[in-house]
Amino acid sequence: MIKSTSIRRPLALLLVAACAGLGVSSALAAPATPLPIESFFKKPAVGAPTLSPSGKKIAMLVPTKSGRMGLAVADVATPDKFTGIAQFDDADVGSVFWVNDERLVFGLVDFQAGVGDQLGSGLYAVNADGSDFLWLIHRTSNLRVMGNPVKPPLPARYQFVGPARDGSDDVIVKRWIPTAQGKPSTSMMMRLNTKTLTPRSIYTADVPDGIQDWVLDRNLQPRVVITTAGKSEATVHWREEGGTTWSELFRVNYIEDLNATTPVAVDRNGVLYVSATNPASAEGTKALYRYDVKQRKIEDKPLVNLPGFDFDGNVLFDSETKEMLGVTYVQETDGVVWFDKKLRDIQEAVDKLLPNTNNYVNCSRCSSARHLMVTSTSDIQAPVFFLFDTQTGKLTLVGQSYPWLQSTDMAGTQDFQRIKARDGTSIPVYITKPKGKGPFPTVVLVHGGPFVRGNEWGFNRANQFLASRGYVVIEPEFRGSKGYGSKLFRAGWKQWGLGMQDDVTDATKWAIAQGLADPNRIAIAGASYGGYATMMGLLKEPELYKAGINWVGVTDIELMYTIGWSDFMDADNAWAKYGMPTMIGDPKTDKAQLTATSPLQQAARIKQPVLMAYGEEDYRVPMPHGTKMRDALIASGNKNVEFVSYPSEGHNWMLTKTTVDFWSRVERFLAKNLK
Repeated sequence: MIKSTSIRRPLALLLVAACAGLGVSSALAAPATPLPIESFFKKPAVGAPTLSPSGKKIAMLVPTKSGRMGLAVADVATPDKFTGIAQFDDADVGSVFWVNDERLVFGLVDFQAGVGDQLGSGLYAVNADGSDFLWLIHRTSNLRVMGNPVKPPLPARYQFVGPARDGSDDVIVKRWIPTAQGKPSTSMMMRLNTKTLTPRSIYTADVPDGIQDWVLDRNLQPRVVITTAGKSEATVHWREEGGTTWSELFRVNYIEDLNATTPVAVDRNGVLYVSATNPASAEGTKALYRYDVKQRKIEDKPLVNLPGFDFDGNVLFDSETKEMLGVTYVQETDGVVWFDKKLRDIQEAVDKLLPNTNNYVNCSRCSSARHLMVTSTSDIQAPVFFLFDTQTGKLTLVGQSYPWLQSTDMAGTQDFQRIKARDGTSIPVYITKPKGKGPFPTVVLVHGGPFVRGNEWGFNRANQFLASRGYVVIEPEFRGSKGYGSKLFRAGWKQWGLGMQDDVTDATKWAIAQGLADPNRIAIAGASYGGYATMMGLLKEPELYKAGINWVGVTDIELMYTIGWSDFMDADNAWAKYGMPTMIGDPKTDKAQLTATSPLQQAARIKQPVLMAYGEEDYRVPMPHGTKMRDALIASGNKNVEFVSYPSEGHNWMLTKTTVDFWSRVERFLAKNLK
């Protein structure tokens, strides 16, 4: 069992001292005036660098002369001398993976187009010297001829999984196979050669129908498959090494039970690791266990247990020795528990050099590589990337994600607390506090989902922007949130606008009692479900919240069932069929409750100023949620409604100009209404 994460709270001056001579610069005092809004929401200067398997080369996303992000490679001996190897005039390189020491694959994104104009990432391959470029997988509808014109790329139903990392030129892809209407789709795992564009199946014997996911062992052989018959239940199957038959291990309801036992990895010895609910946990949190496939049960003692938090991480293996090195996890923030002594010692050495940040060590052939990549970050430090030399024990600066956002310029420091709701339920809360002494004007920021984990401690540009303008940001992990145990999660079922909303209210009142929030200057805000909670907060607590900011928010639960162009309303969608009626509400049997908890149908009760923003290409929460709400508010006499829609944007803003415009509106709206 591992202990809670030690959250580090850096001062930029200390970071500079730790990295003396590495080129990291920082102001010694906060700026006299707040940073311009564009500073917080520009795209990063560089993308996260990644080392080749041997640790001898670095790949990184860098800006090109055209303003796009391209792919560049450097030698670890000269990490400041990158050579561009791939760039596009009409797209940005968005992700990159090493296939082997000489070959890479990457996907694309278009940072200059909205969500509605995105073409998908596709997949491309190129050698580290820029030669032998090949287009591997289509960007959905994009049929441009690129790469090898003789052999067109594979269709978009091929999905990149990851590099084979066995010294070959292969990557692992999942191929989705269409099935008859009414039956769930199924998939195959394949090796795809990045030089010949030749796919071949990893496993050719009979497999069950309806495979949604696979777990491979260290030899890239499938050992676990997860199937569904199209309903809410999934079946987990096991295959012994070298066998051709699949046996059932267990079944789970993957729609309703987010804390169900879940396969995580198979190690070199054929041991299956799963995340499962810890019976000793009062909160019903998940832990990482070994699973005894012969006895069909988890072992009694967890390998990794996180009191108060669900295990949600991955097992780390050395790609060369195939040994299990450690496990990633998330508590207040994320980290790694290293089982390998060498990596533990390296982590300790890095933490001594960078004592005021959370430092994440990454490697492929960790046992033999001389250089490892380190990402250093905190609540007020945007990610900074270093090379760590295991022989000399020294760090070398590789790049800064947002060099214009220095830590001493950041106004907000983040804290994590657990508070008691009115019924005694423990509610996690994240607080981003500006400089100075409270009480402060306040933004209660409600996460989307809602059945997800909303937050973790770390660098958040939107929170820092709000803190720079003097606002304290309160972010409750209300009941229904994932990541803190099944008790909190299940307490949120059918509680939209009820217990879930009360938790947000209780967190707000707690902040007032703590002297953080000025009771006369509080706004509630959020996106998606958070937008719904914003409108319900204004409705239920008119004296508490002086204004509300709702972007891409649900405004009526029944609309979620009736708008046919929502992305989860196709005829065979399991979430719409089984999850929504159970966890949100049934439009027939729960009609009275859904009416009472509908901001749209109760619009006449909302008198406070409201700012609403929606994407015109949003298929998760389509535009009628916004336009109907706007019209209902105006019709009921609310004269303080500001509404904006963004063409080609979807459920998340893609364009920098959209993000800057939106948060500029937020700044003006808060300044006007929280005077």
